[in-house]
Formats: sequence, C-alpha cells, structure tokens
Amino acid sequence: MVFMNYKPERQKFQKEKDGKKIDLFQLKNKNNTEVFLTNYGARIVSFLFNDRNNNPVDINLGHASIDEYLEPKGNFYGCVIGRVCNRIGGAEFTLNGKNYQLNPNIPNNLLHGGENGFHIRVFDVENTGNNFVKMTYHSENGEEGFPGNVKVKVSYTLTDEDALEILFEAESDEETPFNITNHAFFNLNGEGNGDMLKHKLQIFAEKYLPVTENVVPNGTLESVENTPFDFREVKAIGQDINAENHQVVLGSGFDHTYVLKEAFDSELLHAAKATGDLTGIVLDVYTDQPGVHLYTGNFMDETHTLKSGKTDGWREAFCLETQHFPDAVHHNHFPSIILKPGDKFASKTVFKLSNK
Repeated sequence: MVFMNYKPERQKFQKEKDGKKIDLFQLKNKNNTEVFLTNYGARIVSFLFNDRNNNPVDINLGHASIDEYLEPKGNFYGCVIGRVCNRIGGAEFTLNGKNYQLNPNIPNNLLHGGENGFHIRVFDVENTGNNFVKMTYHSENGEEGFPGNVKVKVSYTLTDEDALEILFEAESDEETPFNITNHAFFNLNGEGNGDMLKHKLQIFAEKYLPVTENVVPNGTLESVENTPFDFREVKAIGQDINAENHQVVLGSGFDHTYVLKEAFDSELLHAAKATGDLTGIVLDVYTDQPGVHLYTGNFMDETHTLKSGKTDGWREAFCLETQHFPDAVHHNHFPSIILKPGDKFASKTVFKLSNK
C-alpha cells in the first residue's frame, strides 16, 4: 500500500463564488493529527492520522483543489448536507395542509437537499483557531422549494484525543423540514489504496429501515437478525455486500439507515466502529441522532480525480452518515424532522480515531 501524507495547498482553495470567498482551514492537535476543511459546503477535505506504524494516512476522500469540487459533475465528498439529507420520496411533502413540490435531482426523489443544497453553498466563517472552525449559512425561504429562513451553524473541533467533533445548530422563522449530516467518505487504509471491503465494521443497532425500489424507506423498522444487515458483531464490510437479499439488491449493496433510537434527544450513543485492515486505524462514530446511514460506495465509478491523483474506484469508501430517518416527512411514526420557530436545533457527531 502507499502511505500518502498529502496536505492540501491553501492557494488551490482560494476562490470566489457567488460573491463569497472560499478558503482552506487547517486544524491540528498535539498528536499532529490534522484536519483540512473548506467553507465550500463546509467540507472535510483531508483527515490525516498516523497508523500503528506511525505512517501518516489520509482517511478522507477528497480533491486537491477547489476547482474539482466546483465541477458540474461535483460530488458530496466530505460536505454538509441540507436542508434535508438523504431522500424525500416523490420530491414532495405536505406541511400544515400545504403541499410543497420540490425539484427532483434523481428519478422520482429529492436527494441530499436538491441540486442546489448546502453542499454547493459557500458558508461564512464566523470564527477559527488552531483546533476549531465555526461556519454559518443562511438558507433563504423558498430555497430548493423549502419554506422558511433557516440560520445554520456548523462547528468543527479537533480534540487532543484525536476526535473530530461536529456540532450542528439551526433556527427557522417558519416550520420546515430539517435533517442535516456530514457526508465524509472514509477509507481507513488511506485514500487511493483500493476498496474497503476488508475493513471490519460493527454497528450498534438492532434494527434498520428497509427501502422501496426507489431506495426510500418503506416505513417499517425491521430487525437485522438473520440478515446481511446484521453488524452487531464485527465482520468485514464486504462479507455480505453481494448477498442474494432483496434489500441488498435494491441498494446495490448497503445504502440503508440503522436505528440507534426511536426518539431524538441529546444522549450521545456509540453508533459504529470501523477498522482498516492494512493500517489498524480505528474509527469510532458517536452521535445523538436517531440513525446512522451506511453507504458503501456502490455508485463510485472513477469519475473524479482524488488528492492521490487516482480516480475514485468502485466501493473505495464507506460512509456513516448520522441523521434522522430518511423520508420522515411521509412517516409520522419516525422522529419528526420539522424545525419550528422558536426551537433551537442542536446535534453532535464525533469521529474518533485510534490504532489497533
């Protein structure tokens, strides 16, 4: 394998879009763990951590310059997703008796907030320091068809315990759906080092959300027992990824949400643990969100050039997207994603690294 100590160059990220300045920000702790972020989509660009042999490894897929993120065929690498992450079935919803028609950006559905979601927005940088950066974005009434003006704050903090803490905050002046996540693409062997099918994974969930043919939850919460979706005990990500199972076929692999709890509160739960088979790097994910969505790079197709100079191969990365349940606007028994005036939304996700 190739150990890559790639560090993005700031000048390659300094550009203007929509009258706002894009820049690159570096977080560093006492262990020389580093995180590079850009305010374009509030993205993680690089996440550098030393493996068990003290080799620096970039575990986050991304690009070497802002131009590649700005390409028309841009992607969701490392970005913040909103207003509503994941899928809204039929690209519509009804709220307080009014039907809202959204612009579908995949067949029959709205995916990740729409074509012009948070992932292509330039966030304002409110404050930054050696180990933190705080960004804000004002999502205007009617943006991508959603009602209400929403003020969003995203704070990244890198601790001396090698944990990247992400705090999401939001307020709205009207009732509106709101479901936010970070869409980091991880390969714990390092970007550019092949697929992640031999990574070990454990997800601390008893249930998952089955999907329809449009990969939208069908409304049921099903047990993972005796299914390929059972990651309660450690197993390789690739062990059951091609199983002859209807749900696996519908997702072209794993593209499903796991149920961590059935109500939203501030309790931080241990959602998942992943380990790189070549590096021994361990990623622990903690969140107060009700769900974590496992995506296994099923549609990665070598379209994009990564920092390593290689293209993004099929199943080179996995995602653990902490979030409320997808398509909650159509399922009243799911935890509500309606943000109301006067309410202050706050949610925390932690990506903690260690070695095995």
